[in-house]
Amino acid sequence: MKIVKVYSETVRRYGFWFVDALTGGHVRKYLHDLKEKPGGEVDASSNDLMNILNHAVNTTAFYSEYKGYSNIMDFPVIKKSLVKEKYDQFISSEYKNKKLYKVQTSGSTGERFVMLLNKKKRKRVIAELIYFLEQCGFKLGYRHVYARVWFAGNKKTKLELIAHNTIMFDCSFLSDESMDMLYQMLHKDNSIKCLTGYATFLATIASYFDKKGYTPDMFSIEIVISGAERLEPGAKTLLKKVFGCTVVSRYGNSENGFLAQQPNDGDKFILNTAHYFFETLKLDSDDPAPFGEPARLVLTDIYNYAMPLIRYDTEDIVIMETSGENSHRKYILTELSGRKADIIYDTRGNQISPHFVALTFRCYDKLPQFQLIQNSLKQFTLKLEGARGKYDDNDFKETIRELVGTDAIVEIEHVDKIPHLSSGKFRKIICDYKVN
Repeated sequence: MKIVKVYSETVRRYGFWFVDALTGGHVRKYLHDLKEKPGGEVDASSNDLMNILNHAVNTTAFYSEYKGYSNIMDFPVIKKSLVKEKYDQFISSEYKNKKLYKVQTSGSTGERFVMLLNKKKRKRVIAELIYFLEQCGFKLGYRHVYARVWFAGNKKTKLELIAHNTIMFDCSFLSDESMDMLYQMLHKDNSIKCLTGYATFLATIASYFDKKGYTPDMFSIEIVISGAERLEPGAKTLLKKVFGCTVVSRYGNSENGFLAQQPNDGDKFILNTAHYFFETLKLDSDDPAPFGEPARLVLTDIYNYAMPLIRYDTEDIVIMETSGENSHRKYILTELSGRKADIIYDTRGNQISPHFVALTFRCYDKLPQFQLIQNSLKQFTLKLEGARGKYDDNDFKETIRELVGTDAIVEIEHVDKIPHLSSGKFRKIICDYKVN
């Protein structure tokens, strides 16, 4: 049986590359490019970047007024809401009558729209996926479980499931029954080598499996990959304990592709500078932010010619630094800790980045999940999932007061389950306080 399953993986792998070769071999070429370039210098004068800028000003209505630009800094910083509002103006005239690949964004910030990708851009996204999977030991054809919220808009067809060797596991309701079903699946099917999903789901799975006393010898899992959200260090450690394998976080979005991934032996994200030009801007202005400080991540997609996005504000808050020297220098994210919408305020009205909230709560390594809500300038609600018997409520209150001010009013709510967004993502921080 094992020989048959390995054979099945091999057939899928060679079948994929055979089809790629028949259609021009683009994915293999782009994969080679990624192996040569990712994580390197962010070059504002590269030919590929200049090409997309020239294409944008000459073929899109929105960027046409920037034809006299001298460098990328002459272009405005844009957000998803603006792209949605002026959607047609971002579509290149050269591609309006061509067959394009449509990607629907998750809408986790309330700004859902359909992103259009030209054929070569789509193949570059596939190359990104293969590259990052290979970096953590995953090979094309591996049988894997994808844990997320599945609905009509994102469900894979039966043909896709067979071709990709994917098992969909729905995380809409992470009950004990569903956790037991997942255990039975992973325990009985020794061909399943990878578990992937949103960080919050993986953390819940790890916590439940650890409570049950499950150990690596019960599974054949070789890799756990967290996508979309950063996996907190405590959850990462617990997953390694339960499955005894490589655990990494990947960072990307629907509208662009795969932006960065952690190496197998580290927690920092190496940026995909082969396909994207990255900038970090200050939280309260469009001025460049110094390395080592919380900042908004802004990117330019170098290869989407159908719908160019130049200086696109991801609204994710990161800390960027460099590692290595000269030709070996890489651009990395040492922190990926939320979105600009997740900024809260202390009791004097000063902004607090979600980065500092995340650091504050990392000492509670046995806490499955929390959600901090700022109701007004001085009123906060902390929802806790699975905290009873592990920590004292007064300790949480004191921790929050140390973060936001000693005069803060803190209410603790113990809940069985903190709800996720409809996209399946999870907000650890919610600010309902409106600044005048």
